[in-house]
Amino acid sequence: MSKLYNWRNFWIFWGGGLALFGYLILSNGALETLVAPNGILDHQSAATAERVNAIQESWASAGALAMARWGMIADLVFITLYMSGGIIGGRLIWQRANSPTLKKVGLLCVLSYFVFGLTDYIETVCQLIQLVNEQGSDILAGTAALAKPVKVASWIVGTVAMIAALIWRWSETRA
Repeated sequence: MSKLYNWRNFWIFWGGGLALFGYLILSNGALETLVAPNGILDHQSAATAERVNAIQESWASAGALAMARWGMIADLVFITLYMSGGIIGGRLIWQRANSPTLKKVGLLCVLSYFVFGLTDYIETVCQLIQLVNEQGSDILAGTAALAKPVKVASWIVGTVAMIAALIWRWSETRA
C-alpha cells in the first residue's frame, strides 16, 4: 500500500479539511447582504447569470468582492483536503476492517468523498470563473446550481459514514 494511505495522513487531511470548513462557515458572514442573505450559499444556488450578477454587485457595494474570491480559493483547498482525507480514511477502513459490513462502509466513504470532491470542484470552479470575470454566465451558474444538491448529499453521506466507520473501527480494534 502506498505510504500516503496511513492514519496520520488521514487525520491531517480530514481534520485539516474540517478545520478549514469551520473557518469558511465563520467567514461567510462578510458575504451576507440584502441580495444574498445566505452569503456564498446564495451564489452557489444562483442558477442564472442575472442572479449571479445581482449577488456579485451586492458584494462589490459592500466591499466584499475580494473576500469572496479568497473564500472560493480557500474552498478549493478545503475540497482537496477533505476529499483526500475521506478517501484515505475510507480506503484504510475498507482494506483493514475485520467486519465485511464495515469494509462496505469504508468503500461507501471512498465513493462518497470522490463524488463530493468532483461535484464541489465543478461548483466552485464555475463560481470562481464568474467572480473573476465579474460577469455571470447562465451555463456556469446553472452547472453550479445542478452540482450543489449532489455535492450536499454526498458530503452528508460521506461525513456520517466516516464518523460511524471510525467509531465502529475503534470499537473493533479495542475488542
